[in-house]
Formats: sequence, C-alpha cells, structure tokens
Amino acid sequence: MARDREDDYTDEPPRRRRDEDDDRPRRRDDDDYEPRGGGSKQLSGMDGLFANTNIVLLILFACLCNGIALILGIIGLVTCKDEKAKSNAMLTTIIAGIITALAVVGQIAAGLAGGR
Repeated sequence: MARDREDDYTDEPPRRRRDEDDDRPRRRDDDDYEPRGGGSKQLSGMDGLFANTNIVLLILFACLCNGIALILGIIGLVTCKDEKAKSNAMLTTIIAGIITALAVVGQIAAGLAGGR
C-alpha cells in the first residue's frame, strides 16, 4: 500500500538520521541554539541584579555605597533563587556589613576621643 503524499505534507524539511560512524559535522537547527548568556535562563529582579553583574562592580558597590548595598544584599539573600545570585548577594552583604561596622566603630572612637 503506497502512502499518500498529500497526507504527509508539512512545512518542515525532511530530517535524516545520523549514523553512529558518521564523522561529518552535524547541521544545527533552530532548536539547537541557546539564548545569549551561556545558555542560562533569563533572570529578572534581584536574581538578575546579582547574577548578571560583574563581581568587581558588586564589591565596589559594597565598599562605596555600603548602606544601600547592605540593604539590597539582605533583600537579595531572602528573595534570590539562583545559586550564583545568592552567593553574590551574600558576598555583597558581608563586605557592606564589614564596612558599615568599621564606620560605626570609627564614629564611636571619634566621639570618645573628641569628648576628652
């Protein structure tokens, strides 16, 4: 029984099976391409902020804007689901917390030295 060609018509080109011993490079289909950014899923919100920002910028942010960085780092620790984002938020929180603690100790020391 011959197959009717009209029933098998699709807009997609026919696909061929590859043999195990075929050394030719495989053609890429549209399904093979991954999104930009190394194939990771698109992140938004705090996950996107901490996961997609360079670590050097996060460290500078924590050192120069320690109050805001501490608050955003704590929010990031609570809300981030991505592991990279969570670890970057923790690093930002730790650095900002240390800088904030040093600033508080410096203010207390300056107040005690000025009061004598």
